[in-house]
Amino acid sequence: MRLTRPIAALLAAVCSTVLFASPASAAEGISSSCSGTVVAQDTLWLPGGNQVGRVELWYSSANGGTNCVITHSYLGSRTDGIGAYLWIQDGRNIADASSSYDSYAGGAWISNASGLCVKYKGEVVLDGTVATGGRWGSWGNCG
Repeated sequence: MRLTRPIAALLAAVCSTVLFASPASAAEGISSSCSGTVVAQDTLWLPGGNQVGRVELWYSSANGGTNCVITHSYLGSRTDGIGAYLWIQDGRNIADASSSYDSYAGGAWISNASGLCVKYKGEVVLDGTVATGGRWGSWGNCG
């Protein structure tokens, strides 16, 4: 079988793309829960001492190491919004926040993060006041 020059060039280009292509991009998304183990959590307090929720950081070794954050509100329908935020040290980040949420936000997850440090934050809003918890000022939980 004889290949014409243009077809041979195209075949060579396709083969080199397949052989030398970069790995698949890391997956991220929003799901109704996190899997794995809770590795950190923080209580969300309003000024004045009212406990209004908690934020949890989860880790699973699945899919190259998956970090996930979920924020729970204790206010039910009285909340004005809930947010869950996750930053990975390599520059990736994801957030799930809405004024229509009344019980939780997240799980906001990013995979292929084994060995990388994270920052995470949870927020619950009541009457315009934001209760915030987590660790968003420094990197940690390097898994």
